[in-house]
Amino acid sequence: MDLYQLRAFLEAARALNFTRAAEALHVSPSAVSRSVSLLERSVKTRLFARTKRHVALTSAGQSLKARAERIFDEVERAGAELAGDAAGPAELRLASREMITNYLLPGPLAAFKERYPGTRFGLHELGPAEMAAALKNDRLDLGFYYTDVLDPALESRHLGRLRSHVYASKAFLRAAGGVRDLSAFPFVAPRSFGGDPAVPRADGFPDHRVKRDVRYEAEFLETHRRFVLDGLCAGVLPDLVVEDEAWSGEVVALKGPPLHRDVYCFTRRGRPLPKATAFLIESTRKAVLASKRRL
Repeated sequence: MDLYQLRAFLEAARALNFTRAAEALHVSPSAVSRSVSLLERSVKTRLFARTKRHVALTSAGQSLKARAERIFDEVERAGAELAGDAAGPAELRLASREMITNYLLPGPLAAFKERYPGTRFGLHELGPAEMAAALKNDRLDLGFYYTDVLDPALESRHLGRLRSHVYASKAFLRAAGGVRDLSAFPFVAPRSFGGDPAVPRADGFPDHRVKRDVRYEAEFLETHRRFVLDGLCAGVLPDLVVEDEAWSGEVVALKGPPLHRDVYCFTRRGRPLPKATAFLIESTRKAVLASKRRL
């Protein structure tokens, strides 16, 4: 069995699309198709059921995909062990959300660059479903998110908890006449486009117990931060994103329910975790812990 043919098969089996498999391998779709055909001829069985519009794995293809995953995981593990701790990966592909990328990852990435200067990074903003799909298809190496992604194909690590408060600017509170009743304030709250209203909001506010007047819905945390700083409304913000403004008194943390955001890291289950990648995960965990100590 030819390893190149097996790699082409595995990429096609992950994507169920020969064009996307070709993009991952940096070859033409016809080269992938030819490699798969040669492999099928070699093992004397069909691995894909093909129509003009659909590609699916046969039972033999599903069995071979599972074995191929283990084979190439072992190849990757062997390469990492031979390279040792001194050599980092050529590239790390990460996905996270805006707050994690902007406020937690810069320090860990700087520490990583100092230890492994040759590594390139690809940083992507993805939601949990897109992140899970990309990790399972090996189009990502690491994912960071606020909630656990409950998928048996992924391994999750809880990196810590970020404290949050309801914040409002001093100018906003003056305009409100000193009132501190949360139910009297307009709020900005997270909601992605097309998001399910029945799903709890990512800011962790207990809407089922405490009433608030959500006047603005916005997906990105930086929008929430800007609206609060500009005195447009109140909003739930992780403490570390308004650290300077809180110290200067520009914004005030209001009394309310205890709030937090968890931070999780995700990898594909069974995939070897190189020491360099483990170093980045641990550095991010320390960054979460350090954010509590500063505030």
